[in-house]
Amino acid sequence: MDPISQVNPVLDALRKQLAENIERLRKAGKLGGAGRAEQPRGAAEGLESVLRRRLSPLDRRSAEGLAAATRTFVEAVLVAEFGQGLVSDPAFGDMLADLSASLREDAEMREQLDRMLAAL
Repeated sequence: MDPISQVNPVLDALRKQLAENIERLRKAGKLGGAGRAEQPRGAAEGLESVLRRRLSPLDRRSAEGLAAATRTFVEAVLVAEFGQGLVSDPAFGDMLADLSASLREDAEMREQLDRMLAAL
């Protein structure tokens, strides 16, 4: 299976988790004005290229490495979807940690994510 085709189901799960976390952060008053920003939504090839570059230095054979790779994956996808301006939002770090942890909590999602990360 092509690595980028493995990304799509993970992106769907990430979008769902993102929507839930954004709503929770908005209700708590912790999310600033970040939204779709200056960068347009990246093409799949662009995202795959960014992911390969950002993931290449990470050791994805250990649990710690896979957790770091998950965080890197989530960050790259969020920036591709919403623009670089999102990174400067004070709530971004918490949202990134929450999304990364929630993707790794579900055993089926974690397995799918690990396969995709290993293929990139």
